[in-house]
Amino acid sequence: MRKLIPALCLSLVASAAYAQSVDAILTRMDQAAPRFRAMSADVQMTTYTAIIGDKTVEDGTLKMQRLKSGEVRAIIDFSHQTDAREIAFLGKIIRIYYPNLKTYQDYDVGKNTDILNQFLLLGFGSSGKELARSYTITQDGTEKIAGQDTTKLLLVPNDPKVKDRLSKIEMWIPNDAAYPVQQQFFEPSGNYRIVTYLNIKINPQMKGTLELKLPSGAKKQG
Repeated sequence: MRKLIPALCLSLVASAAYAQSVDAILTRMDQAAPRFRAMSADVQMTTYTAIIGDKTVEDGTLKMQRLKSGEVRAIIDFSHQTDAREIAFLGKIIRIYYPNLKTYQDYDVGKNTDILNQFLLLGFGSSGKELARSYTITQDGTEKIAGQDTTKLLLVPNDPKVKDRLSKIEMWIPNDAAYPVQQQFFEPSGNYRIVTYLNIKINPQMKGTLELKLPSGAKKQG
């Protein structure tokens, strides 16, 4: 019994060490945000559509870049999936290219560019202070994700207009990093999307401005 009690105490202390406070994580993000210029990762995205009870899992890659102007660019490549496509966030334009059809669509986000940038940078390049201004943040325990010990954060949007489209976000932050390894986005409709990041590289070398290169002969829809 004398040996058992110290062992239990050590076990409890070790478990508690993994659960970090919201303030500690946001402070770490504040320190990392000014240094963020770009990132790349393999991604697995699970999309659930509530009305038909359908769940789709896709694997792809992500590249993201923050320009000196503050503009955020990103390309998600799902070109090897059944629904093959590449999604590019290019300032005020979202471009989706369908390689099997050699066609693409452009969507002008206009005045919503700043909101889009906020979501793209969520956890990557966003400071803790920025997150605290936009969301009510609470800690929601610990979990091992992709082999890493993480602290789970629950973010509820403060802006009613954002909350109408996105009821809450969950983020899993490694205890030794300032970026998420997984995010889950919940819509009021019951739809949700889970994005898991693997092989994350922060500030990899990227030449020039991130662009979606279309092959010769690609046609614009609409």
